Amino acid sequence: MIKTLWVTDLDGTLLMPDVTVSDRSRALLTPLLKRGLPLTAATARTSFSVMPILAGLPFSLPLILQNGAVLHDPVTGLVREAAVIGAEAFSQVTALVTAYGFNGFVFCEEAGRIVCCYTELTTPHMQQYYAERRIKYAKPFRQVETLTALTERHPVFLSLHAEKAVLDPLRDALAAVSGISLAYYRDVYEPEIWYLEISAADASKYHGIKRLKALTGAETVVGFGDNLNDLPLFAACDCKIAVGNAAPELKAKADLVIGCNTEDAVAEYLTAQFPPD
Repeated sequence: MIKTLWVTDLDGTLLMPDVTVSDRSRALLTPLLKRGLPLTAATARTSFSVMPILAGLPFSLPLILQNGAVLHDPVTGLVREAAVIGAEAFSQVTALVTAYGFNGFVFCEEAGRIVCCYTELTTPHMQQYYAERRIKYAKPFRQVETLTALTERHPVFLSLHAEKAVLDPLRDALAAVSGISLAYYRDVYEPEIWYLEISAADASKYHGIKRLKALTGAETVVGFGDNLNDLPLFAACDCKIAVGNAAPELKAKADLVIGCNTEDAVAEYLTAQFPPD
């Protein structure tokens, strides 16, 4: 049992703009993790991009991935828990996505692993995502005829991205569907692009942290974040810490604002709390 669980977002919070953990942060975090610091990450990313990014850092607690839809064991490389979207809710979601002329990626859980499914790569953003993840992270993709065909394949996460004005009507329509949760936020790397992500109702960074808190027996939770999809993360924390580059809405909820991600602020803060013996 641990006293305090520490949770950090990745993109825009722990990571540098080039999507890496800096040498400085690695040098600070590695000994802390080896000494047993109960630190985990909560991110919208999947294990296929997270594990290469965090390679070499000795994380041992389950990672909260895909905005809380998945708890991933970094030691075994398998899914510890996955919140599956119910059949009726998923059918309504895919019907709306199709009706509004969108397409996206659906992540399904199969035998302890996540598979990314799609019908067609219909936008430049989908093509870019596919090319980068397949080449850089060796993410497994599976092409299917229709999104609805995935209803019985344990769908846990559906991701769409486009300009906000284009996505707004679909977001509003999806808000009326019961049994799901929505994450809607600006891309850290392409500010003109927004992400709309659909999960089960009990899948969010909030729910993921609550599950991990119960699993570890932690008494309190301290969280670091930067973006709008970290509002649920903050809601689950006893102490909320925003990095200096965080969205104004998140800073307004924070108990403390520290330096920017480019200043290794999370690693520096943790080191100050747990100085070497």
